[in-house]
Amino acid sequence: MQTVLTAEEIYSHAAAEGARPDPLLTVSEWADSYRTLSQRASAEPGPWRTDRTPYLREVMDCLSPSSPVETVVLMKGAQIGGTECGNNWIGYVVHQAPGPMLSIQPTVEMAKRNSKQRIDPLIEESAVLRELVSDPRSRDSGNTMLAKEFPGGILVMTGANSAVGFAFHGDAVSIPR
Repeated sequence: MQTVLTAEEIYSHAAAEGARPDPLLTVSEWADSYRTLSQRASAEPGPWRTDRTPYLREVMDCLSPSSPVETVVLMKGAQIGGTECGNNWIGYVVHQAPGPMLSIQPTVEMAKRNSKQRIDPLIEESAVLRELVSDPRSRDSGNTMLAKEFPGGILVMTGANSAVGFAFHGDAVSIPR
């Protein structure tokens, strides 16, 4: 037999569900739950699995707002997942801890390449991020090659060779806490 709810019961249930805060995830937990690696950006496309790169778990978790760590330095070899670790953090901030972010590459051209080859696939392959960052083809989307706006924040990408990139953004650099 099917239970029939009154309008008041439906409203109360929906209000209680809506008032429940999202679970407090670490960056690695977020990546395991929401990150999909695209065929464009990864030799191993599909769901992100931190267990595949266990040495990145602590780094990602130290980037989480729940971590008491204030400064994270990653000294690493080439091609071990450092960029994807940073992209997981960007995805986490967009989805769970919105605020302004500044991503600095050595040059503006490298920032454009990173945006096209890494950040765009990050957004396109994650349903939760696609909902938050507008399609770049829509008018006034706030989604350009070097800036991705989302509710509560913005990701600005620039090159270390661009004084304008730094001067324009001033103190807008922050780490979510």
